[in-house]
This record gives sequence, C-alpha cells and structure tokens, in this order.
Amino acid sequence: MRRILSFILLILLCSIILIQSVPAQNQSEQESSIPAMADSSEEALAQTIQTQLEKEERLEKAIKYQKEKNILYFADQGYTILFLVLFLFLGISAYLRRQIEKITKKRFWVVAFYTILFFIIAFVIGFPSSYYGFSLEHKYELSNQTFFQWFGEGLLSLLVLAIIALIAVEGIYLALRKAPRTWWIYVSVVFIIFTVILVNLAPILIMPLFNVYTPLPEGELRDRLVKLSHKANVEVEDIFTMDMSKQTKKANAMFTGLGNTKRIVLGDNLIDEFTPDEIEVVIAHEMGHNLLRHIWWGILFSSILMGIGFFLIHLSGPRIITRFRNRLKIENMADVASLPLIFLIFVIYGIVTMPIGPAFSRHIERQADKFALDMTYDKEAFISTMDKLAYINLSDPNPSPVIEFLLYDHPPISKRIKFAEEYTF
Repeated sequence: MRRILSFILLILLCSIILIQSVPAQNQSEQESSIPAMADSSEEALAQTIQTQLEKEERLEKAIKYQKEKNILYFADQGYTILFLVLFLFLGISAYLRRQIEKITKKRFWVVAFYTILFFIIAFVIGFPSSYYGFSLEHKYELSNQTFFQWFGEGLLSLLVLAIIALIAVEGIYLALRKAPRTWWIYVSVVFIIFTVILVNLAPILIMPLFNVYTPLPEGELRDRLVKLSHKANVEVEDIFTMDMSKQTKKANAMFTGLGNTKRIVLGDNLIDEFTPDEIEVVIAHEMGHNLLRHIWWGILFSSILMGIGFFLIHLSGPRIITRFRNRLKIENMADVASLPLIFLIFVIYGIVTMPIGPAFSRHIERQADKFALDMTYDKEAFISTMDKLAYINLSDPNPSPVIEFLLYDHPPISKRIKFAEEYTF
C-alpha cells in the first residue's frame, strides 16, 4: 500500500510540474526552455523518489529495531526470573547472609552489606543483557557513547540505585521485624512519601549526575515557550536544555520535578532537529502533564500497584519459605536472605499486571496530546513532530496490537497522527 501511494504521489507531482503555465515567448525561446523544464522535472522526481526510499528504509529499520528491543525485553524477564530462582533455590542467598554474619551480627549491617553485595552480583550477572542493549543501539546507529562512557554511566547508575535501595531495603526489613503482620501497610505508606521525595529531588540531585542542564538561552524560542506557559497558566521554575546528544541521537523532552524543582527540559537533539513550532507542540504536551497533575496521578497509581504487590508478598512469601525451607535455608521473611524472593514475587506480579501500567500511561499521554492541540491550534506542527520523532527515534508507527497492549506507554505514532487529523477544536 505504501508503494502504491508513493507512485500516486509521484504521478501527481509530475503532473503539477508539466501543467505549469509558461510565459508567452517566441518559438526559439520556448524551444530553449524545454530542456530546462525537463531537467527540473527530472531533479524533482529524483529527489522525491530518493526521499520516499529513505523513509521506507527508515521504516523497515524501525520495525526491526523495535522487534529486537521487544525480544530483549521479554528475554530479560526470563533471565531475571532464572537468576532469582537459582540464587534462592541453590542456597546462594542464605550462604551470602551467613558469610556476612561471620563479620557482624548487627541486623542493620547484615542488611546493608547483603543489599550492596546482592546488587553488585545482579549487576555482573545482568551485564551480558545490558551489553546487548548497548550493542543494539550502536547497531541501529542511535548511540553516541563509547563502551567506556556507557560502562561508566552504568557504574554510576548502580551506585545511585544501591544508595536508594539500601534505604528502601533497610526500611522493609525493619518493618518486617517490628510488625510482621502489618509491615506491608507501613511500607506502602512510606513508599508514597519516599516516591514524592525522590521525584522532588531527582532534578537537582540525581539527573545532573548524568547530564549537564543549562537554562534555555534568551531568544525567540524561549520567549515563545514562556508565552505558552503563561497561556497555559503553568508556572515552572525554569526551562532547561540537557546535553542528551552525548548519549543518543534520539530526541526527547520532559516535565520533571515537583514544587520548586518543577522544570521543563529539552534535549539538545530536539532543539537542533525540530522547528520552533514543533518544539512548541512538544512543550505544550509536557505542560499538559503538569496542568493535568499527571505526576501526582502517576505516583498514586504506582503506589496502589506497589501496595498490592507488598500485600501479595505478605501472603505468599511466608508460604513459599515454609514449603521450601530445606532448599532455601531461610528462617522467615525478616531474614534478609529473602530479598531475592521479594524481587521474584514482584517480577512475576509485574508480568501478570504488565498491561495495566502502559494502559494508564497511554491514557494520560492522550490527554497531554489533546492539551497540546488545544494550546497551539497547530495540527500541522503536531503531525510533523510525530513524523520526526518516529523517524529520528526509530519508532514503529504501527506495532502489533499485542505489543501495543503489553508494552507501549505512549499511543503508537500512527494513532497520535490520526487523533490530530480527526481532532476538532
């Protein structure tokens, strides 16, 4: 179908070129103009054919890229489950805890050392999968990182994750020891508070570890975006750019933070590749997330899912330990050696509830798209933005319904374009 439409487009273009009126001239002048017109027609035709071929090649590349990413995602799930099952049922988890207890008997330090060592082991075991993901980005010419740059960021991510996990795991095992029947309630409530704090602090403490954030320079683009924020009645601390190009060729923007850390961030790739009208559409979309309180709704949504997850761990964890006590060599859920079991239950729970998160995300993304159209009144810019995002980021505009249902946290590009085309103000 795409090839038929391309052929029709070429025929129409040729027709337009051929029927253009020529000013009245004497016969010799008309004869001399014929080769020029032919050259012009041939150039335009060749350019159109070349552009269409590039788009088709890019689309085929995007489909292959997304397919490989999806395979990697599902393989990762199986790989993670296998690692956690073996770590538990081969007695490695209990062995690791026993070795730590030879150094210290204090529960706080046992939990701390176990958590750090477990995350290091998980990082090493998961390295082949992570490296394949890095290679995949290079295979499709989307990454700008060398191996050492990528590996350095991976180590930094591990450090940040270990610090956050250490706080979270210490809290979980303190609750398990002090309130074995109601621990999941306390942990769920603290999780909400912890999430709000992290979302608030991430823009100033965590994100700058990986990228440089600078205020958007004065000029036409900043003036337009400030004017748009006033129109949308959205107050932000500032508009920033980030050196996203040091990691990837992809383009993106985001609204992040809460309260006085609230900010709009533009990737430098976005500024370089998109027109001011298109950037305005992107920022209107991000402002929609803020005005419609999507960050808060997201925190509430994830907190409910996490609360249910902790409750399921409370119900199933002790039963699993009792059933396989001789294999696991774990005393009870308050034993830090049960940490891989907590992760295992969460991974399985995540697979079972896999479609729920993306469905919620697609819903709020659709709302943000509607907000962007209402703010800009510019369907053309919205559609061209979607086209460029798909082209640059190698997005499959028409994924299979199953993949969309399970994994897509945004509506597919084709649906976003159709939504804009049919939208009435």
